[in-house]
Amino acid sequence: MTAVVDRSVVAEVEHHDLAMCMGMREDTQALNALGVHEVGNLLGIKLPTKGMARCPLPGHDDSTPSFEVRNQGRHWRCYGCDKSGGAIDLVMAFQGMSFLEAKTWLAAKIGMASSRWSSAPSRRKQQHRISTTPPKSIDTTETPPDHTLYGELIARSPLLKSGADYLLGRSLSPEILARFAIGQMPTISVIKELVLRFGFERVEACGLLTKRSTPDSYWPIFPQDALLFPYFEASKIVYIQARTIITHEKGSRWRNLNNRRRRLYNADVLTDPSIRRVAICEGAIDVLSATQLGCEAFGLVGISARLSDTEIMSLRGKQVDILLDWDSPGEERASTLRKELIRFGVAATRKSAPRDGSKDVNDFLQQGNTKI
Repeated sequence: MTAVVDRSVVAEVEHHDLAMCMGMREDTQALNALGVHEVGNLLGIKLPTKGMARCPLPGHDDSTPSFEVRNQGRHWRCYGCDKSGGAIDLVMAFQGMSFLEAKTWLAAKIGMASSRWSSAPSRRKQQHRISTTPPKSIDTTETPPDHTLYGELIARSPLLKSGADYLLGRSLSPEILARFAIGQMPTISVIKELVLRFGFERVEACGLLTKRSTPDSYWPIFPQDALLFPYFEASKIVYIQARTIITHEKGSRWRNLNNRRRRLYNADVLTDPSIRRVAICEGAIDVLSATQLGCEAFGLVGISARLSDTEIMSLRGKQVDILLDWDSPGEERASTLRKELIRFGVAATRKSAPRDGSKDVNDFLQQGNTKI
């Protein structure tokens, strides 16, 4: 017997589903129209209506402001966590929620709860339960790295005796310092020379100026005499980080480019097929130390920094050692990092804390060790 299909009923169901999807999309747009500052208040965190602040996300010990509120206060980005997004993304990142959970929480907070979400297909709910990684928001506002300008700054910033003495005092060899092209920030005159040659806007876009700089009054983001660590990718400089060596210098010891995405230090070891053993370190000086101890390494900028899927997959087939600091934050991050790597089939070994009491790789080098 042939079943009779009532086309009017089918049409009504299809119309209902379409209306529901459209309504859910409109709700999402309405929630993402909320200001980051307003959402911060709902989460119990203080954020500016625009500009920079210390990152409020769990697990990020942000000693210098790296969290920016932008795009008329509707968008945020943390250059330390390398996370970004809108209102819903902020709730997801801060609360550790899925997209649907964050959307429901935020809507309830502002009195906009909708029954449409609870009636969404069960298959989609199951997907949210399985996947705990929030979708990455696409941010195309950053210009590509200016290899030429970064290279010009490093060329004009040779390592001085004070910087060399500091690094040699941490048991790093002259050969390592030369290999990694460590420099030292000269006087403000070098910035004036770069502005004169390349123009204010180009130097500013590179992140080399403070956020309050103008074409008539500008200052370098890196203080005079700070050590300069160039970040190479495909043998081109894509980022620069500085480390102050003057004990009475105000602010954080480590300084990063203004409004530029942080990257991996010595990332070229990921793509070099001749390198079979790689160590993951915490910071530039530990990378230099691990290299001197016989293990090629790359460094995370900040304990909470994440590896991209592409970067993790480039580790396949390599022996991976995790050499993060031997302290509570380092051990905790090493545990989560191993889980992130194994998702892509990358097995990593967490090196146990040395018996000599070393707290990090450079400390281990300074104890007189020659291999790790």
